[in-house]
Amino acid sequence: MDYEKDFEDKIEKNDPENVVLPEENEKEELYQTEELNSEILKAEEQKQEELETTAPIPKVVFRNNKKSLGKMVKRFRKRMLASFIAVALVAALIGGGITGTVMKYYGTQNDASAQVVTRYLPLDATSSDESGILNLIPNIYKIVSPAVVEISTSVAYNYGYRTRGSGSGFIISSDGYIVTNNHVIDGASKITVKLSDGRSADAKLVGKDDRTDLAVLKINLPNLPIVKLGDSSKLQPGELAIAIGNPLGDSFAGTVTAGIISGLNRNLQSDYGPVKLIQTDAAINPGNSGGPLVNSKAEVIGITSVKLTSIGPSIQDPFGMFGSQGTPVEGMGFAIPINEAKPIIDQIIKHGYVERPMMGIGAQTITQQDAARYNLPVGVYVVQVQPNSGAEKAGIQPGDVIIKVDGKDITSFEDLQGILNNHKVGDVIKVTIWRNGRTFTVTVKLQSSANFE
Repeated sequence: MDYEKDFEDKIEKNDPENVVLPEENEKEELYQTEELNSEILKAEEQKQEELETTAPIPKVVFRNNKKSLGKMVKRFRKRMLASFIAVALVAALIGGGITGTVMKYYGTQNDASAQVVTRYLPLDATSSDESGILNLIPNIYKIVSPAVVEISTSVAYNYGYRTRGSGSGFIISSDGYIVTNNHVIDGASKITVKLSDGRSADAKLVGKDDRTDLAVLKINLPNLPIVKLGDSSKLQPGELAIAIGNPLGDSFAGTVTAGIISGLNRNLQSDYGPVKLIQTDAAINPGNSGGPLVNSKAEVIGITSVKLTSIGPSIQDPFGMFGSQGTPVEGMGFAIPINEAKPIIDQIIKHGYVERPMMGIGAQTITQQDAARYNLPVGVYVVQVQPNSGAEKAGIQPGDVIIKVDGKDITSFEDLQGILNNHKVGDVIKVTIWRNGRTFTVTVKLQSSANFE
């Protein structure tokens, strides 16, 4: 048994000062804070006096009675409580000061008024709010999918039309212009477009461009939904990428798949030269070709065109850029960047074709190995010359090697094509030729690619 505690309890119980009438409870609570502060100040003054004086400490004599002992215990407890409250107040002030500073710092960067910043808070994975992360892709789908169309093609034969294939496309203007891939409609006698709302119409081919695998169609229907075109130059690997289209035809129309931007400026080789594409792991299948690749803002940033697959010993290649390849691959899809497609689309709508400056030659790269093997300089070997072209008029012949254009060294067909792309039809360029050990320079007037189609 704890005799000391029992003794203190009896003293507290019998001490008349501890007996507080009910009507005095309110007064006791009102003045409690004042008494505590008073006690703290008295304690501080007493400590200061003890430090400053050199006189002997007077002997303290306690009266040996229960009342005095009870007062002492009570004061001790009050002082302890006051100290605890003071520490708590200081801690609260320090914490409040830090919080206030952080709030003010973030709140005044873009606005004069303080704002609550919540971007560092964890997202609620169970949120059902329409702006929540779980509804991001569904909301994007609702915005974009009405403007995504299914394209069916047919070829004419003796007794009518025979179905050829299907693909996807998207409406870019309210007057009915639709963008798709050239390989979706190439060779078709009849093109039919079906919207997600059930309407369908025969489409007119406005124009196409084999080199970029782009085509533009037009339909005449009222109240057409349209997509918003984004800026593919701002893309970064790891960003959200959403593909919407019609894989395998009508049975799976309106399919949405999601992934990320896996890579940028993938320099892939086609029959018409190098093509820079966006790489994504969003699932793309036959029928998705020509459909939109969309970012997190519901903007079209690419046109799905190529899918490398691990089915079988070879790679399915609707774009015509790859030969047979035995190495299986997964999750490698490619899209034409919308920034590359925009000028092509504009020219097709305006002229019905794409006008590019051309010399009028067929050529191939001479590598370092080729140069050493055939005793030729590194450059571009002229395989053929188009009749009546600027190259023919300048005296360029098959077997010549182009080593410079406008004073810049040419080491590959890509170098030559890059310089030509920076010119326009009608420009005159200076071409340095190597022929049978002799070097000379000629001037070539660039002509429109439409003249050689």
